[in-house]
Amino acid sequence: MTTLQDLIDIEDSKPRFTEIKKAFMPYTRPVEVDGSEKQALIVLLNLSLSNPEAKDWLDFPRALGYFADSDNLAAAEQEIQWFHTHNLKFPDCRVSEQRIIATPLYSETQTLTSKSLNRAYGWAHNSAVYKHTIWLLSEFHWRGRVENLLNLIRAGDDFWLELLADMGLKPKAQTQLKDLIQYQLPSIHLPDQVNRHSKQVRFPWEGDYLSITPVVSHAMQQELSILSRQGKCSLRFKTMSYPNSASIGNLCGSLGGYINVLNYPIDVIANRYQTLGASRRRTNRYFDDFQLTSKRTCSVLAHLTGFEQPQMRKAQKHVRQYQLKIIRKQIALWLLPLIELRDNSVTEPIGFYDEPDDELAKRFLTINELDFIDLTISLNQRLNLALQNNRFASRFAYHPKLMRVLKTELMWVLTQLSQPEPEHLAVSDGKAQYLYLSSMRVFDTAAMSCPYLSGAPSLTAVWGFVHRYQKELQDLLSDGERQFEFKDFAIFVRNESVQTSAKLTEPSVIAKARSISQVKRTTIIREDCSDLIFDIVITIESDQRISDYQSQFKAALPTNFAGGALFQPEINSGVHWLRTFVSNSELFQAVKGLPGYGTWLSPDSFQPQNLAELQECLTNDSSLIPVANGFHFLESPQARKGALTKLHCYAENNIALAKRVNPIEVRFAGKDHFFEQVFWSLEVTEQTILIKNKRI
Repeated sequence: MTTLQDLIDIEDSKPRFTEIKKAFMPYTRPVEVDGSEKQALIVLLNLSLSNPEAKDWLDFPRALGYFADSDNLAAAEQEIQWFHTHNLKFPDCRVSEQRIIATPLYSETQTLTSKSLNRAYGWAHNSAVYKHTIWLLSEFHWRGRVENLLNLIRAGDDFWLELLADMGLKPKAQTQLKDLIQYQLPSIHLPDQVNRHSKQVRFPWEGDYLSITPVVSHAMQQELSILSRQGKCSLRFKTMSYPNSASIGNLCGSLGGYINVLNYPIDVIANRYQTLGASRRRTNRYFDDFQLTSKRTCSVLAHLTGFEQPQMRKAQKHVRQYQLKIIRKQIALWLLPLIELRDNSVTEPIGFYDEPDDELAKRFLTINELDFIDLTISLNQRLNLALQNNRFASRFAYHPKLMRVLKTELMWVLTQLSQPEPEHLAVSDGKAQYLYLSSMRVFDTAAMSCPYLSGAPSLTAVWGFVHRYQKELQDLLSDGERQFEFKDFAIFVRNESVQTSAKLTEPSVIAKARSISQVKRTTIIREDCSDLIFDIVITIESDQRISDYQSQFKAALPTNFAGGALFQPEINSGVHWLRTFVSNSELFQAVKGLPGYGTWLSPDSFQPQNLAELQECLTNDSSLIPVANGFHFLESPQARKGALTKLHCYAENNIALAKRVNPIEVRFAGKDHFFEQVFWSLEVTEQTILIKNKRI
């Protein structure tokens, strides 16, 4: 741990000046001040002064000037009422005269929120007095604990009160300040009305609707800012910029408006060469050799041959199991063009089915599926030949440590492919029926699913689309007897394109009040937006056959999706974009052969409860990405002025893990796994509203 004395000992004055300031900023780990307490107080007071300009943060006479001017202490005391745990002014500084002090309600549900972190206070108010909060809020490490002067004064710590007295804060003023802190910082404080600039989202709640205002946790935002500046942290970040940073809050102001957020896009790009016979037409080959020779596959093969083995046996076993699953998946993707060609040669002929000039490919396409295992030797030879013909992967061909591994995983893939298909059911499996929307296009959807995360659209937004769809359909039918309940959904992403841009707002702000003047545009904030092509499967429960209402389902389709504009596939694409199924077996036949470049977003069985667990999960499994999946309440719902509904509550965004599942994995896992593990549904409790898999 860095100590303040280490920074003071830096010989060069310029780096010393910079490093000492950074050590007391909210975006760095608290510096240890044991033995240098007086110097720490001098630095904090100098950081809180604007005039005269500081040339040395250890300037003792300049620090004495802070309490010598009574206006400085008065300004600091005035701002205590705007200390918060959750920042209502982020990212819209127009929210005014409000603050939140609260912690997430206790819940038995596994969630990743600020409840895993120690309570930390931030500040957001008038940017002109931003500096006066530094000496009270800046954290440091003292006697084994993370402290700040705010908490030390409130606790009446004699050591620091004596130091403050030496710097000019007399005992009477200390008592007054302590009483003010205790009065202005209760354990819980929430606004009595919703500001018109605060966002609100609505969810079903006890037969009616509940409006929620999502707010950002200062502790969570601060911890992410700290982690993003640590070289050992494996989490991926990107920088977002916000105007009027000092008005937004002390953390945003200290960073000049440049806030780091988690960056985990779905990372899917449509690749027509990975589907059907396209690879043959392009390369005159029936196997996708790139899947075996890619950089990622070669890295796994290198580890399996003994490169960089984990030191602990338990870790070694875990990593090896994960790497074998990767190899199994890559072998399946290597065979995917042939698998898809075989699937579609009967149901949807692709129009070229010439006699294969590759004898092994011809046998794969023509033999009975139950005999696939007989091709093990020939396919194993072809697999090693593919490795041998690549200059980067040639060292792994016929490697003694890989021969058995590759053959075993190949046999597993062939065994799965030879499993007999379940018989199609002619009737519905209970009341559940399925609506399948294919190749839907959405432009400018919100990729910033919550203030901490850029990537996949918020799952609450996807569920909102499904719920809106149900409402539009019911309004269109206007028949109480025809009830369609949309229960849950599964989403498959075919293509994603993320861009950061600022949308030009309409002129809506008068330059001068109560007089004729020009109209200005509101503040423009750059945001992450994404264009998506996706499929979505919606489970519908109804006594009616949904296939009888296809025209109504098409007419009721919402035009918005997660903040973007939703469109059907292009007319000349030939895609039947809306299909209905009464049998889960029939639906599985339709989805198991989806293109290999796409991915299902599936709930993961393990959900982290803190950032350390999140980092470990993302490091160990590259198929996982964090997603925003709902909200954790800061209070029980209550009536509040300005709310969209009768009941309202403030809540934190929750982060969960989603697994990117390749269609080939869905095929091998089988129908039961697909319907049990891939679907998302709404779960409402007294403490949370989450989009999750209820079976997990």
